[in-house]
Amino acid sequence: MKRRFAFFLLLVLVLVPCCLSFGLDLGVEVWSGNLLFRTDRAQTDVSFPGADYLWGCSLYIAQPISESFSFETGFYSDPILRNISYTMFQYEENILSIGVGPFFGFFNDLSTILKSGISTSVKVELPGIAYVKFRSDSSIGGELVEVGSYSQEKTEVSLGVYVPNAICSANVNQRKFTQKHESNTVIDSLTEYSFDMDIFQKNAPYHILLSLGYQTLIKSFVTDAATVNHTLNSVVIGTELDFTVQEVATFKVMLDSNVYTFGQGVLVGSSSDFLFRASMGVELNMDKIIQASRKPSL
Repeated sequence: MKRRFAFFLLLVLVLVPCCLSFGLDLGVEVWSGNLLFRTDRAQTDVSFPGADYLWGCSLYIAQPISESFSFETGFYSDPILRNISYTMFQYEENILSIGVGPFFGFFNDLSTILKSGISTSVKVELPGIAYVKFRSDSSIGGELVEVGSYSQEKTEVSLGVYVPNAICSANVNQRKFTQKHESNTVIDSLTEYSFDMDIFQKNAPYHILLSLGYQTLIKSFVTDAATVNHTLNSVVIGTELDFTVQEVATFKVMLDSNVYTFGQGVLVGSSSDFLFRASMGVELNMDKIIQASRKPSL
């Protein structure tokens, strides 16, 4: 808890001065939920995670540099990948958008304070018709040898089509965190398949995202002798509401909840618990805020 609070304080001290100096957009998000495994879950624990409530926070900045270039950077607390940071420089021209930048894991283990990697993304779009998007974030390095060493992987694939007042997309999202321990290797992974409908109305200050998905959450304990899997499968419905106030601030609220959850491996059975992931956030347009502060008062 103390480490996470210190982590969030560091984010504020580093990024807020940048936003005030360069007029960037600043985003803050806090999440919580129990549709997750604890990072310190024991191999002998055969219970569903409904009684464990985890939380995290993120802070990021984003800004177009020109009509074709933009960048985004920030620090993110992810329930699977732990603490991560990346900076993505993106170039967009006609139907093609390409992004690349450094990716880091940090303060996830005292023996490996900083883990470097790379983020890449490609998006091909027929404006107003359809698009396909690929993204990959991955640590750099080979086999994990030392105790405490780890790797992080994230892959996203989306195929979307535009319909009147909505964007419909089919998505696959995979995340994996692998860490070497003294007696075994522990792998946390989450695979999500979802269908999203992003509903909007032109010039309206809000839009709604509806989602239906299926996810598999696995915590694996790997030794030379055997592999023990704690597997949780869930049918999940989700909704997200974004509301913009006078182009200055956009407020975001998200809730994913399980319709049906069943276990595999040592977690064979089903759960009647209410399992969820929820987040709240706000994105501030620092350019608008600075302009408003400079207006002479009457």
